[in-house]
Amino acid sequence: MSDNEIQSLHRAIQILEYMAERGGAVTLRETASEVGLPKSTTHRILATLRAENLVEQQPMDGTYWLGLHLFELGCSVRQGLGVTDLARPYLQKLGSETGESVCLALLNQGEALILEFLESASAFHVVTRAGASLPVHCTVQGKVMLAHLSGAEVRRILRERGMKVYTPNTIDTYEKLAPELDAIRKQGFAVENSEFHTGLCSVAAPIRNASGTVCYSVAVVSMFHRIGSEHFERAKKLTIQMAEAISRELGYNPQ
Repeated sequence: MSDNEIQSLHRAIQILEYMAERGGAVTLRETASEVGLPKSTTHRILATLRAENLVEQQPMDGTYWLGLHLFELGCSVRQGLGVTDLARPYLQKLGSETGESVCLALLNQGEALILEFLESASAFHVVTRAGASLPVHCTVQGKVMLAHLSGAEVRRILRERGMKVYTPNTIDTYEKLAPELDAIRKQGFAVENSEFHTGLCSVAAPIRNASGTVCYSVAVVSMFHRIGSEHFERAKKLTIQMAEAISRELGYNPQ
């Protein structure tokens, strides 16, 4: 592959990532502006992506949106992972018994990638979805996995990804986060209290593979009345139980 072809591929990926982050339909002008490319170059790349069914175009107004072929590719990735199908019955049970939204995540390039998300039927709706990536320093999905990495690896991830402040409760330095990660590792669960979104309270537990490595997390996401409430404690207990059950399915034997 020539340097020009590699550059074109990189630009196409930039455009797809922008469209995914933006959500919904986008115009040629705004896409070119956001990715920093000339309109002519952006139009050529979009035309190529459209020919491969990776992008669709609205004939009436000329706007673009992500194509269904990307969905097909994404489904193939999830099937390849296998863990989503294995974990789904446990996630459904956890959601049913707590009445809250639940999710399965893994650590991917320094972010918590949501593999499966089951939203509750309650009036409170969590703004996330399967395929979304969350910051690791202020979400339970991320913190529970950071807790089982070396200090050097945690510092590297935080240095590369940063520690953006989302709410007054967001921890924004490694020195403040490190003691909490130690506690998570010892107690076997992580808690998030209005650190990513104000009012959002979550609890997560680690999922281990056959070798004992923490590779996923399972979480209950809600607006609990308070940390330590009866409902919260029950959700915490069930989350730990489901994480242990999924770990056993993956071949983990603590003995």
